[in-house]
Amino acid sequence: MGNPVLGSTTLTCPRQSTITPLVKKGEFLTLGGKSRWDITGMKYEYQLHWEFINITDYEAMETEVKALVPVTFTWDKYTACASGVSVYAELSARAPKTAGDKDTDFYSDVVLTLTEVNNRI
Repeated sequence: MGNPVLGSTTLTCPRQSTITPLVKKGEFLTLGGKSRWDITGMKYEYQLHWEFINITDYEAMETEVKALVPVTFTWDKYTACASGVSVYAELSARAPKTAGDKDTDFYSDVVLTLTEVNNRI
C-alpha cells in the first residue's frame, strides 16, 4: 500500500486514519402526518493522525493546506479516494511531543482533516 498524497506532496503514513461518510438528509411531513426523509447528498471526510511527525513533513503538509483551495487527495488504502478526490484540508495545531533541535529532533502530534468538495449523489 502506498503513502497518501495531498496535492503534490507525498505524506508519511499516519499512525491512525478514519473515513466517515457525511450524509445530508432532506425531511418532509406527508399529508397523512408522517415524517419522511431522503438522502440529498453524501461525501466522505478523512482524518489522518500522526503522533510523531517531524518538522519537515509537517511544513510540506502545511504548504498544501495554506493555499486555501481544494487539493487532490489520493490514497489506495480507501477505495473512495484511490483514484483521487478533490478535498478541503484543515490541519490541527502542532502539539509538541519531543524537544530538541528544531530541524531534526522536533516531533509533533497532528491531525489532518480532509472533506470532499463534491457530493457523490
